[in-house]
Formats: sequence, C-alpha cells, structure tokens
Amino acid sequence: MVQIRNAAAAYRSLNGLICVYKPSCVSVRHVQHIIVTNLCRDLNALPDRPLEKRVEIVGPTNAPMQVKLLPNYADDPRVCGPRYIDKDFRCSWASHLGLFSSGVLLLGINDGTNLTYLLNTARPTRAFKVHGQLGKATDTYFWNGRTMERATFGHVTRAKVDRVVAHMQAAHQKTMYELSGLHMDSQTTYDLASEGLLRPANSKLPVIYGIKCVHFEPPNFTLEIQSVNEYEKYLWSLVHDLGVQLKTVAHCTGVQCIRLGKFGLDLSLLRKHWQMEHILHNMDQCQQIIEQNENLIKPKSAHLTV
Repeated sequence: MVQIRNAAAAYRSLNGLICVYKPSCVSVRHVQHIIVTNLCRDLNALPDRPLEKRVEIVGPTNAPMQVKLLPNYADDPRVCGPRYIDKDFRCSWASHLGLFSSGVLLLGINDGTNLTYLLNTARPTRAFKVHGQLGKATDTYFWNGRTMERATFGHVTRAKVDRVVAHMQAAHQKTMYELSGLHMDSQTTYDLASEGLLRPANSKLPVIYGIKCVHFEPPNFTLEIQSVNEYEKYLWSLVHDLGVQLKTVAHCTGVQCIRLGKFGLDLSLLRKHWQMEHILHNMDQCQQIIEQNENLIKPKSAHLTV
C-alpha cells in the first residue's frame, strides 16, 4: 500500500485513472462527489506546510525598532478554511453507467481526465451480466415499472433460450453490416473484419458483439452481453425482446458491468476502499494496464461509417 506523509506530495500524485465498483441506485455523479470528498478529507488530515509568518515592526520611531516574526492567522486553516476543497479536483468518467446499473466504472482524476477522454473515443467493449425474470412485463422493462402483462413460462427451456439468444446475436451483427452498406459475403467486409472489431463511427449506435445465457433457473435467468455504445434502457429492452421471442414476457431485474476493456471486477475498488491510499495504489495498477495495452486508447480496429 502507498504510504505518503506529506499532503502536497500526495496531491501531486493524484493524477491518473482509477477503477471503482459503482453500486446500484447510486448515480455516477454521486460516486464522483464521494471520491473527491474523501480525497479532500484524507489530504487535509495529512501534515501540511508550516504556517506563514507575518513581519511586525514594533517600538518608538525615534529609537531603534524591533522586527518580529509572528504567526499569520490569515494562513491558519481555522480562519481561511481547509487547504484542499472539491474545486481543487477534476474528475470525469470513461463510460457512463445508469442509475440502476452496477459494476466497473473508470474515473479520471486531474490529469487522468485526458485518459478518460481517449478511452471514451476509443470505445472499448464492455461485458454485462443482465439478470431477467420470466412471467411479467412492465412499462419500463425494469422490475420497478408498472406491471403491464403476465404470462406463463412453463414451455421455456434452456435450449429454447440458447437458440433465441444466438438468433438475436446474429440479427444484431447482420444489422450492423447492413447499416454500413457492406455485403456479408464481400471481400471488403472480410478485410475490415480481419483488422479487428468492427466499431460503428456513430457513438450513439449500440452494437452487440456477443450474447449468451450463462444461468437459467426459471423464472430467473442471466445473460452475458458484450457490446459497445449500449445504455441501460437498451439492455432492459433486450430482455423484453427475448421474452417476446420466447412467446412469453420478461423484465430485467438487474444490470452489472463486469468488464470494460482490460479492467475487470478484480481491479475495482469497493465503496469501503474509496480512500486515498487505496486510490493511489489502484491508480498505479491502472497505469500499468494502460502501458501494457496501448490499443485501449488507440484501438487497432476498423470503424464503420454509418
């Protein structure tokens, strides 16, 4: 664990990328606020520079005067306030997570905001575990929505789920090629695919690279989805569409991001570890991953012009 005894040295070290675990029902902005507030608290608790002195000249003007160095109360934190406040930090995220989603979240602190911008433009793939439940449909496709329909699900088997999921994956990939104006059997499509993952030029177009069922225990099931440009409600709608194709209804009960590029759950800091020492250690680990995988910020892949 990183040990720093000086507040100024610690502040200079807080420049980089960190990986945290965002809890469900906590917004990304609130996560930023908690981390920055904790950093300010830990920095203000460390020994800081000595207080400045003020010069005072005393004595009669018609005689030799004395020069004294006295404490300058204007530099005292009890007068001017804490040394480090929220405005001293810059913090941004690489990929946004919705309010009801949990999992891996990358944040850039101070100079690390440049890395989050590069990661955002590079659009690395994210892996999600999307939990769903058969038998009930809601108006929001999520568990907290108003119930719109109920249906039986006894006819749904694991084999049927796997077949429909494979069809959904193929349909999404086929749509991606069609929107790009490329034919599936053309040489141009093969050349683009051989360069790496095909990423859409439009950052608002969701693309599904892989989807499979990793857990099935009716009425509950779990899908593992690898995608780019997805958002919370889009993942909810996938669960709803799956229920429709299975000739029943379904709604989403939870979304968890388990990986973003090379950053996984094992690297993410839990809320109890959102403290300066753990953050500095995590920042070093993230920096090593970026140095070992330059393609994270400069991906060697084709971008479709859609």
